[in-house]
Amino acid sequence: MELINLLSKVVKENLNTKKILLEYPESTVKKLVDKFSKETEDSEEDIRKNIADFERFKAAFDNEDKDIFRHNYEKIKQLIADKSTKQKSKKDLDELVQDYIANWRGKFQVDLQLTKVNIKKFFEVKTLVKKAKAFSKDVISFNPTELNELIGQYFSRFDRNGNNELVVAITEKYHKEVPDEDPLTVILPRAQRYVAQYDAIPLRTKLVAFMNFEEFEHVVDGYTKMDEDEYSLPQVDTSDVDVAYEDDDILIFAPDQKHKCINIRKKFAPDRGWCTSWEGSRNYYYNYRLNQNLTLYYVINKNLPTSDLNYASVILVDRYGEMRLADGSNSGRYSGGTVIPWREIVGKIPYLDGKQQYFVGKPLTDEDQAKMQKYKAYQLQTTDPLTELGGPQEVELWMELRSPDFKNMSQGDQIFGNLPEELQKKYIGLGSELSAGMVRVLTPSAMSYYVSKKKEKLLVKSLKELSENDMEVVLSKEMRPYLRQLRVKYEEELEGGFDPGQVKLEYPNDANSKFARMFGIERLFELLPEDMTFFQMENKSKDDIIINLPDSFTRFKDLEILVLEKIIDKLPENIGELEQLSFVNITNCPKLTKVPQSIENCRCLEFLSFEGSGVPENSLPSGMAKYVTSEEQDIYEIAYPPEMKQHCKMSS
Repeated sequence: MELINLLSKVVKENLNTKKILLEYPESTVKKLVDKFSKETEDSEEDIRKNIADFERFKAAFDNEDKDIFRHNYEKIKQLIADKSTKQKSKKDLDELVQDYIANWRGKFQVDLQLTKVNIKKFFEVKTLVKKAKAFSKDVISFNPTELNELIGQYFSRFDRNGNNELVVAITEKYHKEVPDEDPLTVILPRAQRYVAQYDAIPLRTKLVAFMNFEEFEHVVDGYTKMDEDEYSLPQVDTSDVDVAYEDDDILIFAPDQKHKCINIRKKFAPDRGWCTSWEGSRNYYYNYRLNQNLTLYYVINKNLPTSDLNYASVILVDRYGEMRLADGSNSGRYSGGTVIPWREIVGKIPYLDGKQQYFVGKPLTDEDQAKMQKYKAYQLQTTDPLTELGGPQEVELWMELRSPDFKNMSQGDQIFGNLPEELQKKYIGLGSELSAGMVRVLTPSAMSYYVSKKKEKLLVKSLKELSENDMEVVLSKEMRPYLRQLRVKYEEELEGGFDPGQVKLEYPNDANSKFARMFGIERLFELLPEDMTFFQMENKSKDDIIINLPDSFTRFKDLEILVLEKIIDKLPENIGELEQLSFVNITNCPKLTKVPQSIENCRCLEFLSFEGSGVPENSLPSGMAKYVTSEEQDIYEIAYPPEMKQHCKMSS
């Protein structure tokens, strides 16, 4: 341990002196120091450190940014700062989340993902809304419920125009930075979408306070939808909804159908995220009413602003009279899943005091019970559920109650493909897994919805964790806006993980083959170490896959061993440039019918196999054939004379 600590200390000291380890030769460093010294007053030590940092981060830059000689000194510092900020922000957030969970564990139920989001939201407000006094405290001082309510003031409450303090602060920030842009048509709508759809923004994204407008514009346009108007209260008819109680202070609705729940939300609280009252695939009314046997009541507090968490709420009553509450935050204790004492509900909504008798659990009727049991037990007989069950509403009800697993069902891909897009979205919204075949038959709109659900998880998954399904999604056109950042992430994951003595690509399951499939074999080869000595590429799937080596493969001049199985139909014509090749084993490649003439230049070659391939007998180039000492079933042993092998690093 003492030795490890000593080495760690030496490394740290060297990083802070001129002894920084660089991949650039000293002559190159001197040229760069001379160049940058004319552009800055920084000391030579600082310049050298920035050159070292640039080299350290270079793998993560875009290709056009990797050449240090293309940039001035300020650009170098900016690239380094951006990368450092991203790394530090992620580390800080992760450490803070762990501290927060440790502080409140045992006292509250702490949701990891919600905590991450809320802590980041806390700092979004803290760094932008200067007059928000509560945010001057340490975030850990707020318990999960307090933090959720505090955050809700800025991320769940908007005026009728879709604005609040955070939206205004973001708009003002960028109006100062880009005064030529129209704040009302260019900046404000993006600020509204950023705040209202914050959960669609990846957690690793920088805080708005540290983004310039170009970065902010890219993030908002890339991750949020711009065709939804969630801010104005629409004219919706709710006259068919039963009213359980109403006075000057409170209005209690008792809807008994899905569309009535939807209309209440649309008219009175369009920004609420209650899953029993949303439109389309996100609605779970049937699950709550039929599957859980809950009776729903919608409560409108007339004396509160629409932005208040308690302005509009849903109270769900079970058959025994116990109640659950979903307020404006729709999260944690108040997400409709926890039994809440009546006194606590009255504490949040005082106008309900004395009105408990209006919240009565209404058990399912015999007709509802029969319908529920029918759909829970029903198994499809055909691949056309709409015709078989009688229409979209019946299929939706069946899906919500039965929770069918098309992925593992016979002809499940075809059944899923026969669903209209809203029911495809419904299936996705239920959290069901899709097979790669199901992904391929998604309608364009359903694919966009699926990507919106999957992208956050995909963006944090490693290459090893990617499934066949995931790769189908990554390769879809809907993922194109995120493809570049995924490529950079995966490149960082692969680089530094290669052992030059043994590089393998085993299609389709290893990380290397997944990267090659998504971004091309040549892109993968750009990442492989120049001094690679062993390379194996093998197709382990049942499919007839062809992945040929590109001509650029011959840049690996130190390569000694090449193993290819069931994967190529030709060899690079310039393979003779790999002069250190000693062992070549090509098997089960029946479409390979030709040996490049240049292979006779591989004078270090001692073993060559074409077993199971389509290479005809006696087809070796004459310059190689005369040195064959043993030949059996397309397996050759070769012995070049010593004077022809003086350059060889490996010998038998």
